[in-house]
Amino acid sequence: MKLQYQIHNCHTHLFTIDHIPKYFLSRLFDTQWARKDWVAKLGKTLFRKQMNKFAAFFYSATKKDQGEVLDELRGYYPPDTRFCALSVDFDYMNAGPARIGFLQQIEELHQVAGQVNRAAGEELIFPFLGIDPRRPGLLSLVKRYVEEKGFKGFKLYPALGFFPTDRRLYEVYEYAQRHELPITVHCIPKNKNHFRGRPGPEMVRKVQEIEGCRKKELKSCYEIAQYLNHPHWYEQLLLDFPKLKLNFAHFGGNEEWDKYLDEPDPKFDNRGSWYARIKELIKKYPNVYADISFTVYDRRLYPLLKIMLHSHYRDPAIFSPREKILLGSDFYMLQKDYRERRFGIDLRGYLSDDDYWQIAEVNPRRFLANSL
Repeated sequence: MKLQYQIHNCHTHLFTIDHIPKYFLSRLFDTQWARKDWVAKLGKTLFRKQMNKFAAFFYSATKKDQGEVLDELRGYYPPDTRFCALSVDFDYMNAGPARIGFLQQIEELHQVAGQVNRAAGEELIFPFLGIDPRRPGLLSLVKRYVEEKGFKGFKLYPALGFFPTDRRLYEVYEYAQRHELPITVHCIPKNKNHFRGRPGPEMVRKVQEIEGCRKKELKSCYEIAQYLNHPHWYEQLLLDFPKLKLNFAHFGGNEEWDKYLDEPDPKFDNRGSWYARIKELIKKYPNVYADISFTVYDRRLYPLLKIMLHSHYRDPAIFSPREKILLGSDFYMLQKDYRERRFGIDLRGYLSDDDYWQIAEVNPRRFLANSL
């Protein structure tokens, strides 16, 4: 591939507080209260140094719409940078309604992406459609937004209350595999973005299929949500869809990278860290990728990333991680003390030019290519 030296950020978000459910933070706090300047400023001050949903939440409260978020994001990069903009379907997470529901969120994203792409004369914004098996008519929605509105892939966020192996998703997987459309899947353990309410007995029973699952951790939605994200389900899914183009967002997360680095294999609870399990899927399947968003904001993990980019295998049937790692930042989730441009410069300064452009252009172009 002849390089055009065009950066691709494969993991960003543009939705604002208006797209977030009413009781996303708490049943006692209406999200729209954060639209008040003094509330947003106080929240940003209180959570400034915390890498969690609260800091991101108050950041988004200061933005008028997705176009304004995108304007800031683009301001940290060269003008021709390409971005995957991942929408998220919050409508079924049982946290109340959003001021602007998911269908309006994706229509606004369609308009924003179209304006930028038309002005540039090329595709710079690649919108991804959030998919949830509980949404009626999902396949029809998928086809409309891909074939008529130019969406380029899908975003799967199981922690919001479903399993990746839900049979209602299979017709979407079949469609995605047939047309080589990418699916970015949220794959990190415990986090603050999860479904609300008590997990049902069927959900509790099913997560106990995972080796190493601790029953004492299955009493709350927050605790059980980590198991909905688990690589275990994708190991099953890829048996049914071996050519499915999957991107494991966050590559398992920085805690799982630390586990891999700090603990000997016999001490792992689930046949290895999530990092190790995802890496095995990358080596086994032709269209499995992983982005480094959120995770490598921890600069202590740069050496492991660099070593992966120089891994070589004698067996030609093993796919190299070098060909499968994608640049991503998770903007705006960490947009606090560590700004987007600073992250990009730090990473690029550490890697060689060959390594950087491998994850910033070569791999993303392959990941985003489809047959439509």
